[in-house]
Amino acid sequence: MSHRPDLGYHDEGRDLASSAFYAEALGDAPRVLPPAAFRSLPFTLLEDEAVWTRDWICVGAHEAIPHVGDLLPFTIGTHGVHVQRTEGGLAARFNKAQHGGCRMVPLQCQTGAKTKCSFTSCGYSRDRSAIPARDLGEGAPEMHQYLGLRPERLLTAHVRSWGPLIFVNLDVAPAAPEASLATLNQLGGFFGNHKSARFDGIWLEHPANWKLVGQHLAGGEPLFDDSDRWLLGVTTLADGREARTAWLFPNLVLLATADETCVVVLQPTAIGQTLCRVSVYGEGAATSAAFWRAEIDRRAGGAAQEHLALSRWGTQFRPETIGAPPPRQSEPHGLWMQRALAERVARAPREDLPQPLFQNPRG
Repeated sequence: MSHRPDLGYHDEGRDLASSAFYAEALGDAPRVLPPAAFRSLPFTLLEDEAVWTRDWICVGAHEAIPHVGDLLPFTIGTHGVHVQRTEGGLAARFNKAQHGGCRMVPLQCQTGAKTKCSFTSCGYSRDRSAIPARDLGEGAPEMHQYLGLRPERLLTAHVRSWGPLIFVNLDVAPAAPEASLATLNQLGGFFGNHKSARFDGIWLEHPANWKLVGQHLAGGEPLFDDSDRWLLGVTTLADGREARTAWLFPNLVLLATADETCVVVLQPTAIGQTLCRVSVYGEGAATSAAFWRAEIDRRAGGAAQEHLALSRWGTQFRPETIGAPPPRQSEPHGLWMQRALAERVARAPREDLPQPLFQNPRG
């Protein structure tokens, strides 16, 4: 790949990792992030370095791999990884074929869009669903792409569970998330024995950057945050019911009523495209799946409209915005996202960044 992290991240005449890039988005009268944050390939590479390879990323649920040997693929940023159920528990590893069998990453795979490739384990291609153990036998293409002949020699990653969900972290020595997530579940009641049944299998793709999709899915009135880790809120659904929401930065959004919890795992498939892997927990999960699908589509529709407007800001497609500053940030979830992102990608001392927006329930 031609990218050189040591040379920095620059686009549209700006240093994308500089604290100055985020100054207007974090001030007393904040604006939305500069448009490059939603349309720039170098910005996605910066996110890969500072977000996707550093945070705990939700990759799916235990129910997807119920048997020993079952394997769950999930591309994190540009890194092809998988979680496999073993006799000793869960094992998270980097896939054997990181470049899909290519000696180098082809130019057509460096565009920021996930491609359809016969080597489905490639970090630049689209994932498939979970693979049962019977399809990973010796000689099977999937075995060579994901595990190779000696899976014990593959580079490992950290893996943790929270309720029914599986999280992976690619960093060398990440902090354990359990205490923070326990607090979130205590406040929001997202998982428990009363929500044991699960409906799975809805994959929805929306034409918007992942940050905007997360903002709109979790949108509502904020209640508590745990610094830049998660934001708990309350919202009103299309049928008038009240629901608790949570955004676990970067890629997990939860919407929960008293009886059900809708889980949305976000995965960027292009700079302006986000795959939502949706599952529902609750006794009526199967019958209510259509409602939650419509709810996700409705909320993500707002993200698509905002993405179109911001991606064209300052260009000939919107000549009235050329030279104009970005619009004001009026959404609290958008402001929280901007601060969480800047905390990770802006190369500035932590004390120079704004403090948490809302009450910290642990402090």
